[in-house]
Amino acid sequence: MDKIVIVLKLNFILLRFLMGMKITENIKYLSLSACLTAIYSCSQEPSPLPTYLHLKPAQITYQPAAGSISQNIEDYWLYVGNDLLGVVPADNIIPVIGEGIRDISIQPGIRANGLRDNAYIYPFLEPYRSQVQLCACTDTLAIQPVFEYKPTAKFSFIEDFENSNRFTEDADQNLLTTAVTQSNVVAEGSYSLALNVDASNKVNAITSQDFYNDFASDGRDVYLEFNYKSDFSFLVGLEAKFSGGNAIEFAYGIYPSDTWKKMYINLTDLIYASKSEEGYRPVFNITHPGGSAGPGYLYLDNIKLVHY
Repeated sequence: MDKIVIVLKLNFILLRFLMGMKITENIKYLSLSACLTAIYSCSQEPSPLPTYLHLKPAQITYQPAAGSISQNIEDYWLYVGNDLLGVVPADNIIPVIGEGIRDISIQPGIRANGLRDNAYIYPFLEPYRSQVQLCACTDTLAIQPVFEYKPTAKFSFIEDFENSNRFTEDADQNLLTTAVTQSNVVAEGSYSLALNVDASNKVNAITSQDFYNDFASDGRDVYLEFNYKSDFSFLVGLEAKFSGGNAIEFAYGIYPSDTWKKMYINLTDLIYASKSEEGYRPVFNITHPGGSAGPGYLYLDNIKLVHY
């Protein structure tokens, strides 16, 4: 009877992982579920009992020098000792085989550039470390991961639009499109930045007043964090400054969203390829789709340029 209970628990957890996965992944995990059932049903040897870890949604520590605590930690990279046990969706349950006190660490996972397949450990947040007492008794232990920025993380700027707006440089040269702070639609606080477009004024591109060169273009991680809400798709890129003139390259397109979302744009490869010594500044570009679509907006909040 104990074996049947264990099989049902393990299969239940596997089925929870299947939600949102591709068909090929589903087949793989269903096969694993079948194997588990067969092993536990047919084996004559005593089967090890797991301890279940409930990995709760992440908490973010407020650090005054790091601005907003807004993060979107979608995955946990779970290590037991030095071994990667798995990449687990946040707020999920995972079985761990073993007994006694074990060191665990949880690395925070994000989806870079808005792409579901770009699952990465976010390099600027400290991993969560703790110890657990594995009981080999099918008990469930609740784990509350808490993350904060590493002391080595540096910010070229943090813009929350509460007392300032550094994004005042018009990159499209159309005076009928603007980027203004407003208080009607905000992610946090009292203000955000709003870019407008319509059928006659289709493109609105904005960048910061200053170029930033306080990071090396040698392959070290550089990310642009921001919260956004948008009626239409938009582009994110960089303007690189050179002695012979500036160059803008848009690297990533972002889908519209009628709710606020957190975005992590990995600028590392773009900076490494251009190797400007005079600096970079981020560029946002929203384009009206035309047709019968009415006017629309791109709203931005909590923009951070973070690097080592």
